[in-house]
Amino acid sequence: MKKVLLLPSDHGGGRGHVARSLYLAQKLNQLGCQTAVVLDKHFDKQKDPLVHLIRFNLKWEKIVKYQLKSPIRPTVRLITKFSTPPVFHQIGSLAYQIPRDGYVSERVVKYRLKQLGKIIDRFKPDVLIGDNHFLARLAGKQHSLPVVQITRVAGFPERPKFLWWMDTEPDLTVPDSVAPFRRAARDAGLEELQKAEDLLKGDRYIIPAIYKIEPVRIAQKDFVFTGPLSPSRFTPKRIPFFEEKNEYPRIYITIGGGSARYNEVQFFNALIDIFNKSEFKVLITTANRVPAKQFKGKAANIYFMDWVDGPSAVYHSDLVIHHGGYSTMIETLLGGKPAIVLPSHTEQQGNGQRLANLQVGAVLPIYDEPLTPLEFTWPYGKYTMNVAYTLNLNGPLLLQKIHDLLYGSAYQRIKPITAQLIEKQKETDFLKIISF
Repeated sequence: MKKVLLLPSDHGGGRGHVARSLYLAQKLNQLGCQTAVVLDKHFDKQKDPLVHLIRFNLKWEKIVKYQLKSPIRPTVRLITKFSTPPVFHQIGSLAYQIPRDGYVSERVVKYRLKQLGKIIDRFKPDVLIGDNHFLARLAGKQHSLPVVQITRVAGFPERPKFLWWMDTEPDLTVPDSVAPFRRAARDAGLEELQKAEDLLKGDRYIIPAIYKIEPVRIAQKDFVFTGPLSPSRFTPKRIPFFEEKNEYPRIYITIGGGSARYNEVQFFNALIDIFNKSEFKVLITTANRVPAKQFKGKAANIYFMDWVDGPSAVYHSDLVIHHGGYSTMIETLLGGKPAIVLPSHTEQQGNGQRLANLQVGAVLPIYDEPLTPLEFTWPYGKYTMNVAYTLNLNGPLLLQKIHDLLYGSAYQRIKPITAQLIEKQKETDFLKIISF
């Protein structure tokens, strides 16, 4: 019986990564494997009894961060001063995820590797599966385990294209993201690291989509398009608001629980201004970032909820407006629904651009000002990202894009994509993927 240890990004901080890992774990369990998913963040929020969860305990990390040399307690600090948090962040690669995920010193890397090593020694897996997890390759090398990496065009280690839709890349100072890992990589016998994506190399790669969505090009044979790592068939949960007698198009709007969007109240009020007394019936979920009750009664055709089952809401809607999360993008394609992305950072923008290129969706900026640099410092120097501070939703343009998608050819274009996703998922041999 194969034993598989799954490592979602940011130790479980990204909900889409967690959902993919849980789905894959369940799938492998059904095929006779024994699996476990390693989580720190969101550990207590996972209620699925079908998947064994292992706690990645980082509660002592604050102490570990102290060191003898300056800075005494390494951290990321903001240099640029501002009065209003940015509404959009432009970055240029996966390098920015390393300081975000707290890899601020060699000691932190060593500490986390040690914790993961203890889990590996106890569970004794035959293979590791990483989903943008920066320790998976190092741990695999240390314990002589094959590593399968879940990836896509933006961060594909062999040839990453994070800003694939841009003709000219923005002027950014990228963090020296591999610096905290160099000693651990050298000790593990890995070649010199050049970029963050080198930490995400594997013995095999999974692309959780189809080529039409993620056109990964490489001569290497060890990569597999699996279709979505999420259920393609399910029994939709009831959405009472959408079940009410209604002759108007139904729109589902979600910002995603991990979208890191600021000015949420202003954002939701802007949506109310746009959709109040419109021709649409609108369901908005706040993802528990703002209490939904504070918007109750502000518009008869708009209903706010703290949380709703995403795939079910997509199923019952005619069009989806979302933040641009990868899992939500796949849910809309599986549900056969056109979508408009209102991104709060570059990676979400890329997902929206993918839908636009497929002519099954659109992407609309939530600002109209020039982007300006935001500067940070951390133990390995300075880095920048470009940001916009003022929320500005173009209501007329948003309504026009909705009209074009609802009454154009988007539904006909989505149908074959949905069918191809489901077919690819059906034909994927998941046992073969973990066999070495």
